[in-house]
Amino acid sequence: MIKTIIDRTSCRSYLSKPIELEKINQLKSVINSSPTARNIQDFSCVFVTDKTALEKLAIYADNQKHVAEAPLFIAFYADNNRPNAKNNWMYADAIIACTLAMVTAEQMGLQSCLIGRVVHHKTEVNALLNVKGDAELIIGLSIGYAQKKTPPHPKLNRCYDNAYDIEKVKLGK
Repeated sequence: MIKTIIDRTSCRSYLSKPIELEKINQLKSVINSSPTARNIQDFSCVFVTDKTALEKLAIYADNQKHVAEAPLFIAFYADNNRPNAKNNWMYADAIIACTLAMVTAEQMGLQSCLIGRVVHHKTEVNALLNVKGDAELIIGLSIGYAQKKTPPHPKLNRCYDNAYDIEKVKLGK
């Protein structure tokens, strides 16, 4: 799994091949098993496979065509509608679930791309996905079979020993 994480790249060009139901169900199992702060289970997600909905989501993602091309899009929500939600961790919980889904997809031979721009059109996305009440869209994830795997980008150091070093950050080290 370590190599999968290190070698992962964003996919912006998908094959028109659908994802097998077994793989979609495995992604759901991983998301449903992802850890949450205080075990509150305060996030929800919507799996989108409908082509018309994917095309609308692409528009809401500032016309990112790979959202429409992907056979699957998952919208992750911090969900205040859930009992005992309303905590400070729900955003992190949704991101953790998204990350686990992303790594799982890679392990299954799929590729993905984080889609942050959909949050700029939360009202439209919520209407499209029938999300009601107090659930906040945090991030989206497009998933599918890649037309081609792109090589990993050089890694930027984001880890410091014992203390943060602002000078290295400013130098991009």
